[in-house]
Amino acid sequence: MSTPSLLTPTQAAPSIAGLFGSDGTCCLSVSEERAFGGEWLPLGRIRLAHTGTDRSPPTVSKLLQRGAYEWEVPCHDASVATASSLLAAHPQDRRRVGRALDEVASIAVRVGLLHPRFDSMAIEQMPFRRSTTVVADTSGILQGALDFVARFLHPAARVKVPAIAQMEVANLADRFLQIRRADSGKRRIRELMEHLTSQGGQRALLRLELQADTEIERTYLLGDPLRSAFERDSSSDVQGLNISAPIRSYADRLILEAARHHQAQSGPAHVVRLLTGDQGLARMALSEGVRPLYFTTTTAGGVFGETLSGLTFHPFSGHCHYVSLTALVWELATGFGTARLSNSDSAGFQVSAIGEGLSWAPYHADQDLLWCTQILPLSKPPPAGNGVKQLHAPEHHPGSGGGPSTQSAGSTPSTSFLRFNVQRMFRVVCAIDDNQEMTTQQAEDVIQAKSAEYRRFLQSGRIADVTRGTWVANDRTRHLSAALRNERVDEVRDLLLCTPSFAAFVEHLGELSVGQTLDLEPVGRGLTTYATMGEIAMVCASVPGRGIFPTPECPEPEAFADIALRRFLALDTQSLGLVATGEWLESLVMDEGIHPEVARRLLDQASETGLIRRSTEGSTPQLRFNDRIVHVLRSDSGTPIVERAFLYRGDYLIPGKASVSLRIEAAS
Repeated sequence: MSTPSLLTPTQAAPSIAGLFGSDGTCCLSVSEERAFGGEWLPLGRIRLAHTGTDRSPPTVSKLLQRGAYEWEVPCHDASVATASSLLAAHPQDRRRVGRALDEVASIAVRVGLLHPRFDSMAIEQMPFRRSTTVVADTSGILQGALDFVARFLHPAARVKVPAIAQMEVANLADRFLQIRRADSGKRRIRELMEHLTSQGGQRALLRLELQADTEIERTYLLGDPLRSAFERDSSSDVQGLNISAPIRSYADRLILEAARHHQAQSGPAHVVRLLTGDQGLARMALSEGVRPLYFTTTTAGGVFGETLSGLTFHPFSGHCHYVSLTALVWELATGFGTARLSNSDSAGFQVSAIGEGLSWAPYHADQDLLWCTQILPLSKPPPAGNGVKQLHAPEHHPGSGGGPSTQSAGSTPSTSFLRFNVQRMFRVVCAIDDNQEMTTQQAEDVIQAKSAEYRRFLQSGRIADVTRGTWVANDRTRHLSAALRNERVDEVRDLLLCTPSFAAFVEHLGELSVGQTLDLEPVGRGLTTYATMGEIAMVCASVPGRGIFPTPECPEPEAFADIALRRFLALDTQSLGLVATGEWLESLVMDEGIHPEVARRLLDQASETGLIRRSTEGSTPQLRFNDRIVHVLRSDSGTPIVERAFLYRGDYLIPGKASVSLRIEAAS
């Protein structure tokens, strides 16, 4: 079993596809580590709906992402009996266990394998012909109706989520965590139910906010002016009115008030509908003049014992609509805590959202990352190319005499310097990661040039697998793509060092001392390419007319403050108190071996911590220095960009400032 690793659904798809062997089936099971005591509840089989002979992981991965599978759910009675045994439930608690399994049906509705059963009058008006606002209550969030509205009725339907509905979901999560922390083992059924509802509800809200293109509006928390009438009051004047007991459906009242408030703010032609599966709230809405978008809750009886297909029809257009297998696995893992797919060879893939030793951070939700573990069969070696065991490029030291070997035994990796456009190379890496598999023609469409040099570079470092004209993603593809999209330069450098030619280029730089320039002759025609990659990886920087200098130094902010002031005073020969920003940066490159990106970051830190004082003056760009640039990695909406940063323009050091002259003073 490999160690848990954070992966997105797209990154996990090839590993899941590798589980489907000749029979094309996998077993699906889930676990709640506290409630089930570490045991697993079987949830049927996943069968690959594919009649072709090609069962290679790339092909299977593409099929599973497009819904070419069937989920054979076990019968309800057997599942309730198994769950009761895992929960150590008494016979009289079987009904509560069955209610907990109703959440499996809610999961199927949320991902789109099933649709909510709406009121016939509501269906008659779908899809909406004019602008409509749908205000969702908590039942709509938990039971998948809100996902249906966002998936099939948007954009005509605008979605509003009242703040009180979010608070109710947050309260569910708080109750679940209280039970989990108590660790008494006496409320296992309650813990399972709270886990399924709270985490499923939170994921539904996060998915619509962070991943879907649906515009979700939040209403402020309204307060009913009659609230005081339902607070306890010992005054004798109001005891006879019998209104001292708190009203139980006050949360529903606030949700309805949010709908009525929006109705009052909208024009007469604008329709406001209240999405709910609660009969009481639906009746209240009717009596208040708000039309409910009422649906009936889908129970476990509508899912268990059935076969659900990942490929369905759009309910209104008739076009094909598909649900990827990873979407189902991610939803089950969030609801129960852990989901697992396994095959007949005892190999498996496990996805966990919560557990002992598993951390969480906001970027996990933003990128839809969950903890994934590949379970390897005892009798077989690890699969090559589609596993998650090796998540990082092997360590490489520039002075070791070349990059790591990626060739077969007895062959020598090529260290010839190639010539290609670095930004296009980054672009094709991300395209391979997005598509998982591309033909040479598709790759050349992305590159907009012949692909031979790009292919040789990527193959030499196993950054992509290219066989028979097909470019296939692997672990290094995924990690380089993620590093590029998130501007993680250190990871980009480590992965580029897997290629023998770039490793040899860095090795040449490592043989130089600070202030020496690189011999350009060995690099030959690939000079521009490797100099650009070196600047992006922050191992070198070019100074026109001087050469390419190594930049291995990265001092601490305290030491950098002394270096920055010393270089500034050395350049301020006329005692004007001002030095050109580019001149100062180039002196750090040539005399101190500090890359401009490192200098830029350390200058900010030294200034913010009060080690030095900096200021700028002047605003006229010095156009004669427009060739003094450094190539840096930037990301725009998830697309990596190789940007030319002009060193003699003040906005490089201080964004938003046009000043071109820099003043550095010692802190008082």
